[in-house]
Amino acid sequence: MAGVQDGGSEGAGRPTFALVIPTHRRPEFVVQAVESALRQTRPFDQLIVVPDGVGDPAVAALDGVPVEVEPIERAGVAAARNAGLDRAWTDWVCFLDDDDLLHPDYLARVEAEVLAAPEIGAMNATYWSFATEAGPDDEFSASTLDECLEAIRTAVPKKDLAYLEIEGRSFDLLLERMRGSMSTAAVRRDLLLRAGGFPHGMVTAQDWAMFVNVARLTEWRLLRERLAFFRDHPNTVTRSASPVKGLTALRVIRSFWQPSQLPTPLHRPLEAYRPNYRHVLGWALHACWRARDLRTYREALVTARDILPRRSDRLRAAAPKWLKRLMQALRQRMERIGLRGRVAPPERFRDPMT
Repeated sequence: MAGVQDGGSEGAGRPTFALVIPTHRRPEFVVQAVESALRQTRPFDQLIVVPDGVGDPAVAALDGVPVEVEPIERAGVAAARNAGLDRAWTDWVCFLDDDDLLHPDYLARVEAEVLAAPEIGAMNATYWSFATEAGPDDEFSASTLDECLEAIRTAVPKKDLAYLEIEGRSFDLLLERMRGSMSTAAVRRDLLLRAGGFPHGMVTAQDWAMFVNVARLTEWRLLRERLAFFRDHPNTVTRSASPVKGLTALRVIRSFWQPSQLPTPLHRPLEAYRPNYRHVLGWALHACWRARDLRTYREALVTARDILPRRSDRLRAAAPKWLKRLMQALRQRMERIGLRGRVAPPERFRDPMT
């Protein structure tokens, strides 16, 4: 099934925009995501939904909806995004996860920014976080786009989104951690193709790799208006951890420091990223320990040698959580009684989060 949204670009020289929505077995969510895309005050020139699996229920759920639905054989979210990128014919490609929603003014603001500064190559926007029943990390309760739009009339922003402000140091700051949001990402199609799209065969961090490779070619700009709604729910990908995900994240970080045919912008030396990489290693090792996966545990430690060459850093990451909490409490107590700087815990037991 395929369809194209009416109301394409008007006027000579006006940039064109496609939206790619990958989805996997969440028909009730993807229908809402598509609805939010169709309600843009500046319509997308192309809407592409890529179900990850030819038998995905999204195909039936979107029957008759004016979008291009192009299912692929089950291959993961990176393959789905790349399939959408391959089908896009527009100047720009935007992305939306199937469980998130766009504000009606999202594309109008993106286009206005592009028209005002044609040198822009990639951008993000800030967002709201919501859930059916709002938890401590959510900004309001809602289930639909209309409920979100009603809620933001009085909602107070809670999340600190300063981590998205990376223009001028995009490559350097993205080496530390993922500092982008896929559901507000808009990238010039030629740059995205040159950056290699999304790497295949990974269970996590494909978006991080894309952000870093695009940052080799252009700076990421941020729209500070909250132009999307990120849905918090029990199956959110960022809630889950596994040994394979942890190991993959370490491999992705290692790949950032390997020779590339793409430009390598100015950045700090590897030493400067130790706290961030210790945190990722600790997360990976904890997932391995919980799963009793000693083989992946050992492989994670071996992989980490290239990004954490100091043995003390790897030991700190491997310390059990109870010991980290104990040492953090000890450090705080030392600060209160004025001993910080004169007495310190052994290097290998300090909190990897600090």
